[in-house]
Formats: sequence, C-alpha cells, structure tokens
Amino acid sequence: MKAKLMRFLGIESRFKREFRRQARSFIIVFLGFTIAFTWRQTIFDISSAFMGIITNIKDSSTLSLLASIFITMVSIFFIYLTARLLKEDHY
Repeated sequence: MKAKLMRFLGIESRFKREFRRQARSFIIVFLGFTIAFTWRQTIFDISSAFMGIITNIKDSSTLSLLASIFITMVSIFFIYLTARLLKEDHY
C-alpha cells in the first residue's frame, strides 16, 4: 500500500532521479580531485625548475618556497581572470 501511494505521489521517481544526480556529482568531484592530485607534483616540479632557471638558486628549500609562491600567484591570477570573465553584468 505504501509503495502504491509513493508511486502515485511521484516520490519514488523523484528520489531516484535526485539520487542519480547526486551520485553523478560525487563521481565527477572524486575524479576531478584524483586528476588534480595526480598533476600536483608535476606542476610543482616544473615550477621549481622554472624558478631555478630564472633565479639561479640551487638551495632546494628556497626553490620549493619560490615555486609555491609562483604557483599561488599564477592561480590567483587565473581565479581573478575567470571571475572577471564570468561576472554577470547588472544594468
């Protein structure tokens, strides 16, 4: 009886649809995090080598600090750029 009532009210189909949507979102976020975690070390190594070429610094801890600052600055620039490009104009 309860199943018939839920089916009649459309609760069952909405729940399944919402569950699938949430599961799809979870999978996308999980795979995106996995991709970002995989590329993290590569981007850091490239940035560290780039900063070593530019500054001629040989100390690994200093290069690590400079690479982190460089990645932070580039990321902030791209965040600012995308925020400006995706900004909604209100007239």
